[in-house]
Amino acid sequence: MVSRCLTAISVALIAFSSTAQAQTNFTTNWNPLGEGCVDSAGFLSCYGERETKAETCTSVCAQSNTKGTPSYNTCVDACNELWLADNIGCWIQSCWNQVYSCAYQLTALSYFDGSGLAQNSDVPFYPPPNDASAGACSCNLGYVYGNLSAVSTSTQGSNCEVIAGGNNATFYDCECCELSWPISNILNACPKSDLSGINFENGVSFPTYITRIATQLTPSTDKCAILNNGTETCISDYNFPYAGNTSYNPLSLPAAEPGKEALSNSAGNAFTVFPSASINLTLTMAPSYTSTITPASFGASASADPQSIAGTSIMGGTTTSISSTTTTTPSNTATSSSATATSTKKSAGVKMGGNLGLMALAVVPAVICIS
Repeated sequence: MVSRCLTAISVALIAFSSTAQAQTNFTTNWNPLGEGCVDSAGFLSCYGERETKAETCTSVCAQSNTKGTPSYNTCVDACNELWLADNIGCWIQSCWNQVYSCAYQLTALSYFDGSGLAQNSDVPFYPPPNDASAGACSCNLGYVYGNLSAVSTSTQGSNCEVIAGGNNATFYDCECCELSWPISNILNACPKSDLSGINFENGVSFPTYITRIATQLTPSTDKCAILNNGTETCISDYNFPYAGNTSYNPLSLPAAEPGKEALSNSAGNAFTVFPSASINLTLTMAPSYTSTITPASFGASASADPQSIAGTSIMGGTTTSISSTTTTTPSNTATSSSATATSTKKSAGVKMGGNLGLMALAVVPAVICIS
């Protein structure tokens, strides 16, 4: 059972939360049946306990504050943030063998989005490393969401209005680069996946976002020709963080991209031996979450059942739903602690054409300590 040591709700939480959402309809479980977990019963029990604790927390907020006031909203936001962090703890405790799965990745980005945090290295095993295969999602959602959230937080690249100095052609060359780089990074990582359920800012789906960007770039007289020869000029002249050599022109995307393939998991388990020699470990995440966790033992039936991906989450301010089913089979390949350390370091980047570009979006460093 996950035992927590949570700090009191304080004004420090305001600094981490971008908006006072005061809602409780965040993701409760992207793996609603606990399928494929090393301890399915414990996993579902853990989620149920966390939901109850969150409801109790919001009741305390109502007792101490007038509903609708800033203090009430801040209090409820804090309850939600702890709940979202708690959900990660349930995975590390009872479903650690599936931490490269779509459901775990969706749980992680629900935590970041629901807590108003830029994607960072708080969540263990997220994003999955480039070479993740067994039990891995068909699309590395950490790369996708990292690029989406980077648009709102990154200070990289040129200020197009300033650098253009009134020259319309230069302005649109810069704009084409600026608005293409997140789209290019995402499509290079997941060209075939259906990403319509992953929302951009203000609740706009990824395909809709691309359409809006294309409309914004329509005045470009050469239709963003700067993108036709790859990313070199965009990087050298305007300093936008493309992670590879291939650029996508929002005005002329390939007909099949973005893709329509449903998210699915590959067969097997990310780990069959928990990558730590310790019985207990401490997980610490922003804004004020600390949990001492005892990972469940691996069982032969883990990842033997079909694994559904289903849930609802607020991403970018509106409710998003994703549902899919895939069949997984057991894997007998254990991953060593040393290999895990290498993979964890690699997981902080953006995959594109086999290259790794660091996002540099860390807010608070991850802490997963052996106690």
